[in-house]
Amino acid sequence: MTYSNTPATPAGWYPDPSGSPRQRWWDGTQWTENYHDALAAAQVAGGALKAPAGVPIYTPFSWALVVLMFLSLFTLFIIDWPSYIATSVNPDTAASALFSPSYLLAVGLGWVLYAAHVVLAFLDYRTLNRAGVPRPFHWAFTFLSLTVYLIGRGVVMRRRTGEGFATVWITIIYLILSFVVTIAFMVWLFGLIYAAVPSYVDYS
Repeated sequence: MTYSNTPATPAGWYPDPSGSPRQRWWDGTQWTENYHDALAAAQVAGGALKAPAGVPIYTPFSWALVVLMFLSLFTLFIIDWPSYIATSVNPDTAASALFSPSYLLAVGLGWVLYAAHVVLAFLDYRTLNRAGVPRPFHWAFTFLSLTVYLIGRGVVMRRRTGEGFATVWITIIYLILSFVVTIAFMVWLFGLIYAAVPSYVDYS
């Protein structure tokens, strides 16, 4: 096989074209500056998956995912809940509640954030893969949940590089915060419902 600078050669470790005894990482389009010796190559082939020194532990895409994860909490507050509850419990206006501008905006923004999570996770995965990280946590897990991807990414990067656990701790903080915010929000929401319903109940 000839390892020329063409897209036809898949990404992987190959003999250094400069003639050194080390292997060099080909990212699918060009040679990178990541090297390892023949022993390390044998370890990778045997299952001891270790990333070469100097690979990026975090990428701009991974930090963007963290930021979007926290921003998603604020979608709860886009809806004008007092007005929405008042409209929903009124038999004459209940059907229109689903078409209120704030509700439609919140739903639409939720889908936009979901799509952004998937795209950013793919770009993060591709960046790590091209940098020489063997078998990074797969981006498709984002379809299940962004928190699943960030935790899995941190665990796998810790195994590959000895670092990268920050996304796990940040995600745990987010889960605790979201739990507290959700409980407080539900208590407040039920208070609004409790206050709104009696005005439409006929007790006669």
